[in-house]
This record gives sequence, C-alpha cells and structure tokens, in this order.
Amino acid sequence: MIREINFPSKNGRDTIRAWCYTPLEEPKAIVQIVHGFGEHSRRYLHMIAALNQAGFVVYADDHIGHGKTAYDSGTLGDPHSVDFATYIHDERSLHDIAKQDYPSLPFCMFGHSWGSMIARGYAAMYGEDLAALVLCGVVSQSKSMEAALHDPDFKAAYEKDPFQPAGLWLAKVFAGMTDRIPDAKTPNDWIANDPCIVADHAKDPFNTFNVTLQLVYDLVQLYGFIESREWAAKVPSGIPVYLIAGDQDPCGNYGEGLYHVANLLAENKNPVFVRAYPGYRHEIHNELDLRDEVEAGIVAFLNRALAMKAAGGGLKVTKG
Repeated sequence: MIREINFPSKNGRDTIRAWCYTPLEEPKAIVQIVHGFGEHSRRYLHMIAALNQAGFVVYADDHIGHGKTAYDSGTLGDPHSVDFATYIHDERSLHDIAKQDYPSLPFCMFGHSWGSMIARGYAAMYGEDLAALVLCGVVSQSKSMEAALHDPDFKAAYEKDPFQPAGLWLAKVFAGMTDRIPDAKTPNDWIANDPCIVADHAKDPFNTFNVTLQLVYDLVQLYGFIESREWAAKVPSGIPVYLIAGDQDPCGNYGEGLYHVANLLAENKNPVFVRAYPGYRHEIHNELDLRDEVEAGIVAFLNRALAMKAAGGGLKVTKG
C-alpha cells in the first residue's frame, strides 16, 4: 500500500510531499529514505520494493526545492531554507509521523549522496533512537567543496543575494567530477557506469532544474558540519552504520573518503561495516547489474543490526 503524506516544512513556506510504502506482512522496522541533490524519492522505488518485500515499512519525502514538493508549488531549485539544518529538521518531522504510525518499531535511516550528508547530520542531531544507519554514495574529502567552504567570495555572494541563480558556483562545487573518466560523453557520466541510468537521470523532469545559490550554499555548509571531527562525537556511539559506495565515485574521493568517514565513526565506537564496489561510480543502488546485490546487502545489514539490538549487543567493527 502507498499512502501520501503532507506536512509543513521548517522553512515556513512549503508543504513537504512524502509517502509511506507498507509491506503486505506486518512490518518489523521502519526505514526512512533520504534522497540526494537534484533528484527525488521515486528514484528509489526499486529499493523500496526490496525493503517492503523484506518486511520493512518505508517512508520517503521530496525535500524542499525538489521533486513533487517543489514541482507542485513552482519552486524547483529554490528551497527557501532557514539554513542547512532545515532539511534535517524536515526529516525529523517525517520521523515523528512514522513513529506515530508505528510507535513500537525500530527506526532506521538510509541516505544517498546529499541524502547521506543529511542523514549524517540527522544522526548527530537526532540519533538517539536510530537503530541502524545506511550511508550510500558517501560524500567526503571533496576538494571542490572544501574550496567553496573556505572561499570568502562564495560567502559574500550568498550574503548579497541567496536567491540569485547558482551559476558558476554550482559548477565550482561540482568541478572535476568526470576527470577520471577518459571517455566521458556527458558531464553527468560520474553518476553511473550504465549510460541508460545517466540518460534516465537527465530526462527526468524532477531532476533537471536550475538552482538558487542558497541551495548550493546549504549543501556546502552541511558538508562543513559533517566533515568536522566534532560531528562524529555527536553521533550516539551505539548506532550501527553501513557505508557503501563505488570506488570510482568522485563524491567520496574514489573510496578514500568512504573509509575516512568509517574511521571517524569507528573512533567514536560506532559499529561500522564498509563496502566499496570496485569499478562502480556514484549510484550503485541504480546500476542494473548491481542493484539487487546492493539491496541484498542493505537488507542483510538491517536484519543483523535489528538482531543485535534485540540481543542488546552491537556489531563488530569491520571492513569489507
């Protein structure tokens, strides 16, 4: 069963469009999916179906400035946020709805790309009842985001007019994404190996829109928050975390950033499991020849985390 949910965003302007996907059987846990930058939650329908089949009830929304939330109101690319935490607070609102619907079920979260950044921020701000966290397409050690974070001209442009078109600043923040793809046909080839996935992304009317400088500034400020050592210390140490990415994903510095985040969490005594998929790029969960394997790994991790939670233990810190 699919049920649409509407709730007010913390930006004070928008109504968030969200959905609850219920399995046929009695659900054993909640999984909240947090989508990435410039996309929407229905790009996760294959994963949602796999999670439903495994007995999880799934909640997912379209963020401010994105998807149906923005399409219905004509605000695609314009989040009208308070700050980078607005997106995290909206995820908390959806969490509260999910927990009201299923108060006795464990709560888990999956975030991809920018969604993994929001999920990392969520774990630091609201992680007390997180039973498990899955971070996919992990964003870390990005030279272009680091440069923007410390660029006074970027801050000055934002303070002058946050609602101006992002223009060259968007290009700067996403610079160099295809540098290691010698035969790149499009600027978005870093998204996936399969050209059909890249083409589908480009044709999706919910993916192709101009963005304001505010949205890009929020992205970079969130990056600064989650990449600090102080971030990991704010994450409750009992949360098991599964970190996955392609080792050819520029968002995670080609695998190195993936393990950097894992090490921060391991030092914080979080049970951590890491998997880098050799030869794959950013959207490992959408690759036609890989998505079933990725989803099976997520389901296995969630089941193991729930079993350990029920037993009162934790997952062993490991790498794979």
